[in-house]
Formats: sequence, structure tokens, C-alpha cells
Amino acid sequence: MVQEKKAVIKEQDLLELFSRILKRKRFIIIFTAVSFVFGAVLAFTSVKEYTVEIVVSPESSESSGISGNLGSLASMVGLDFSTSADAIYPLLYPDMVNSLPFMCSLMNTRVSTSDGLIDTTYSYYQAKLQKKYWFSEVVKAPKRGIKKLIRLLKKDNGTGDPFVYDPYRLSELQLIQIEGLSNKINVFVDKKTEVITLSFKDPDPEVAAIMAQTVETELEKKVVEYRTRKAQKDCLYMEKLYLESKADYEKAQAEYADFVDHNRNVTQERVLIEKQRLEDEKNLKNTLYSQWAQQLLMSQAKLQHNTPVFTTIKPAAIPAKPSSLRRLYLLVLYTALGFFIAVGWVLLKEPVNKAILKLKDPGK
Repeated sequence: MVQEKKAVIKEQDLLELFSRILKRKRFIIIFTAVSFVFGAVLAFTSVKEYTVEIVVSPESSESSGISGNLGSLASMVGLDFSTSADAIYPLLYPDMVNSLPFMCSLMNTRVSTSDGLIDTTYSYYQAKLQKKYWFSEVVKAPKRGIKKLIRLLKKDNGTGDPFVYDPYRLSELQLIQIEGLSNKINVFVDKKTEVITLSFKDPDPEVAAIMAQTVETELEKKVVEYRTRKAQKDCLYMEKLYLESKADYEKAQAEYADFVDHNRNVTQERVLIEKQRLEDEKNLKNTLYSQWAQQLLMSQAKLQHNTPVFTTIKPAAIPAKPSSLRRLYLLVLYTALGFFIAVGWVLLKEPVNKAILKLKDPGK
């Protein structure tokens, strides 16, 4: 009996809710229709976006060192090829990409659109030529208007050239542009495999492909520059010492040859001693020259060893289909959202009003 009573109560509740919906069906239909029209306007005026994805696998920052003959030779000349954990590892690559210097380096990238009508820098393309969604521009208009008014009152014109991006002297407009660029780039690093996925989205598929490739190239360049900075300095220093020792050896060799040529068939002890001294000096310079040549060779080998290699698993390709939601899906989404909001309002309005009245007057 109790279960039947509960079932009856539940059935009555459902019937009451259904009748409440039927009473306000006109409101629900009108609200849903308005949502449909609003969704149609937004969906069919939205800007399609294309996403280009690149997958790369960087060389591991950990190394066990060079073994074999090259490792033994390195030990003989006092060079250690073993490396410790790198200060910049793949998990920090997203922070590198989002840094101001990196973003500024991307702004002057040369881009061209798929229709071949535009060929300019990305900064100019983004500021003047890029397709923009009118709804997002309307939402941002009040905020931009206030900032523009503040700049006029302060007479702040930023940098002299609006298309010169100095990370230390950026105008507010340039910062807005860089923020927009940052929102188009996504860098994901798999913690287990350290495989990096770079993606770039843009209303033009060819621009998206060019910028995605540029991000990958610039990131590789920055990582190689960091990983080889010390080795490059060592290599330049060894080359300097090698060239100096070579010049000293050639000079000592010329002095010895010149002395021997001018003192042929001379048997004086003083001349023989001087000849022996010049010969010993020549041999010493030759030894130093050979050692520095060996160390230069090893420093060049270490530079090559420290240069990381990026293996491209998935290269950039111009996408054929947009990555944004299809317009029909957006239309259905807005319509369904409007319907559920209207039904929710009808069902919750009365209970909420009763609860508010009860809070105001608990005696009722």
C-alpha cells in the first residue's frame, strides 16, 4: 500500500509539472523560437577556424655520455661528455612559447592566404586583414573603448612604429595583439613520452599551417641555442687558442729554417747551441699546436653531441575542413539551450517565489 501511494504521488507530481508546462507552452515556444533565430544569426555569421597540428619528439635531455674511442680521447684531453639534467626540458616548452620574446619573434612572420590575395607579415594580417567574429568584437567593444579613452587622456601612443615588437617596450595595442596570438597557439607535452603537440588555429588554413610550422621552427631554434650555448663558447675559445698556437708554430718553424739556411757548414759551438734552442722551441710549439688541434676537434664533437634533434612525427599540412563546430550543430545547440532554459524557468519560477516569500515571512 505504501509503495502504491508513493507511486501515485510521483505520478501526480509528474502530471502537475506537465500541466504547468502546457499552460506556459506559448512562452516556451516563443522563447525557443527567439533562441533559434539568435542561434541562426550567430551560427551563420560565425567565422570558420582551421587548426593545424604538428607532433614532434625531441631528443632526450639525459645522456649517458659518449663511449668508445671518442669517449676515451675526450678523457685524455680533459673533456667530460657526460651531461646532467637540462635546465630546460620539454615540460617547460609551453612556457617558452608563451613568453613575450617568443611571441614577438612570431609577429613578423611572412604569411599568405589560401586565395593568394594576401602576402604580408602576421602582425599586419592580424591587425588589419584577419576575419573577426562580429559578436566577440561587440562584446569587447566597451572595454576597448574605455582603454582607448584612457590612452587619449594619457597621450600614450606606445612605441614609435606599431609593427616593431620590442618585448621590453610594447604598447597596449601590441599586448592585445600578442594576447590574441597566444590564444591561437596550443602546446601540449605528454609527460610520459615527452612527445610535443603544437597546434595553431586561424580563419585561413594556409596561414594556420605557416604559423604552426614557424612555431615549431622557432621552438627548435631556441632549444638548440640554449643546449649548445656553452659548447659553442668552448668551441670558439678552443679555435682561438688553436689559431694562436698554429701561428706561433709557423713562426718558430720559419725562424729555425732561416737560421739553418744562414749557418750551413758552420761548426761553432755557439751556432750549434742556438740551432738546438730554436729546434727545441719549434718542437715545443709543434706539441702545443697538436694538443690544441686535438682539443678543438673534441670541442667540435661535443658541440655536435649537445645539439638536440627534433623528430617530426606529424608535419604541418593545410587542413581541408574547419575545426570549429558546424553551423547546423550550433543552430541545434542554441535552440535546445533556449528550450531547456524556458522549461526550467517555467518549472522553477513558482517554487523559487514561494521559497523567497517564506524566507521573508516565515509565519506564512
